[in-house]
Amino acid sequence: MTESHAEPNGLIAHLPPGLLAIVGLVMTVGLANSLFTSRQSDAPWWATLLLLLIAVALLAIATALVIDPRPNTLRHALAGVALTWLVLCGFLVVLDVLSGQFDMDFWLTLLVIGAIGLGLLGMAATSTELVARGSLAIRPVQAAGIWAAAILGASAGAVILVDIALRLVATIGNGVDTTAVPWGAVAVVILLPAVTFVVAAIGTHRAAGGTFYAQAAANRRNSVLLLVTLIGVLAATAEIIAVSLTFDPIPGLWAAGFAALVGLGVAAGANRVGASMILQSAGARPADPVKDKELLDVVGELSVAANIPPPATFIIEDGSQNAFATGRDPEHAYLAVTRGLLERMDREELQGVIGHELGHVRNLDTRYALYVAILVGLVAIVTDSFLRIIVEGWKRGAFVWKGSGKSAAGALATGLLVGLFLLIVAVLLRALAPLFSALVEAATSREREYLADATSVEFTRDPRALERALASIAADTDTLEAANRGTQHLWFRNPVKAGSDRRSGFLATHPSLTARIDRLRTLEGLGPLDADAAAATSSET
Repeated sequence: MTESHAEPNGLIAHLPPGLLAIVGLVMTVGLANSLFTSRQSDAPWWATLLLLLIAVALLAIATALVIDPRPNTLRHALAGVALTWLVLCGFLVVLDVLSGQFDMDFWLTLLVIGAIGLGLLGMAATSTELVARGSLAIRPVQAAGIWAAAILGASAGAVILVDIALRLVATIGNGVDTTAVPWGAVAVVILLPAVTFVVAAIGTHRAAGGTFYAQAAANRRNSVLLLVTLIGVLAATAEIIAVSLTFDPIPGLWAAGFAALVGLGVAAGANRVGASMILQSAGARPADPVKDKELLDVVGELSVAANIPPPATFIIEDGSQNAFATGRDPEHAYLAVTRGLLERMDREELQGVIGHELGHVRNLDTRYALYVAILVGLVAIVTDSFLRIIVEGWKRGAFVWKGSGKSAAGALATGLLVGLFLLIVAVLLRALAPLFSALVEAATSREREYLADATSVEFTRDPRALERALASIAADTDTLEAANRGTQHLWFRNPVKAGSDRRSGFLATHPSLTARIDRLRTLEGLGPLDADAAAATSSET
């Protein structure tokens, strides 16, 4: 189901969200009064704030649907927040029953459950999406569950942030001891990159197989999320190093903040000078207007089809078949092609490869690729440097602590334990932080490669040309001398790991060439290319 609206009929469609809006208003007023007045309450402030945020969500979404009851997304969101309230109120009723308390609050909670239940039933009855299927459809229920989890998680996250802010203000303004700052703030910094990565991965997965525009829009959103992820990995790494050295959350949070600023500065610098650094490391030189006329003509033609300015075009004097695009946006884009690719491909195959790279430019993949090239390397440098410092400390006896008299043995044991602890932390960081960065790089790059292949077909209207180009590249055994791990995700095929583009891998930056050919054959309405056919195609080219 791809419809964005249901079509409820008549005034009755406004009644269920209206009932839920009234419930949300009553809850919002009551909880706000409890939170912002001096009246004593049995519930802690953070629990009242959590419930208040969920009540505000119920009121806001229900009010929007009273005005226009058609959007399915809002209907699913309202069902989600209503289900959240049903669970919470049901939990309170169970507690009251177990404790034998049947006071006014108990009966009011039952009344709220009844009102919310009627509102949900009314929404189901007035939704043509559900009626047309004859029963409560699975997909809307799943959507409501996702919204319930999202609203509850967002409200809990807001409460945590408020708690951290209040404690920090108390620490700075009232001279409270730094240990009052919750270690939860440290945990939040560490968990942030994992959360943003999961959100981006879900967005990428949902966009896969959609329209060109939906996937390109998802790429732009996910680029922001993944930039936050990589900067978060850098901040979390610096925080862990500082905390392991001081056993104090304050230096850890300062280190995380400083590392995040450095990461943002590096990303900003990558926007300006990253492309030229990558071209220089690849040994690229500007294409010759005479010698490379066919390449420049193809770039110009396909740039018109892509509706972007022709990128500055470069040649890499290497016998392997490969290419890449880089730059922060279509107005500042660069395209580099190896000499081997120009010499071995006909014009149609060359158009397929160039269309792929221009697809990266138009879809703004090149901007995120710049961030990855710089930030992944920076994470590796930080973790590697920390490990080297700890190892050097062991070599120089920095952890052989000396004491006098009876304390000598204790000092020696303490020093060795501290040194061992720091060594374990350094080794784990050196292994896990770059590994997570590589996972971020790989998991998103594969879908972007598929999208760029599809975009190439959009430009050239010839999936067979790109299919033949992929088969030709699959048969190429030449090694790209200018390749390095920091830029491997940029290239048309992975130039670093031999055979990595012939099979799928957990950390592979590219899908297998056979998988890419199968996607193209799907666009033609053909079946997958089996291994024997793939080998035959490669030998023919």
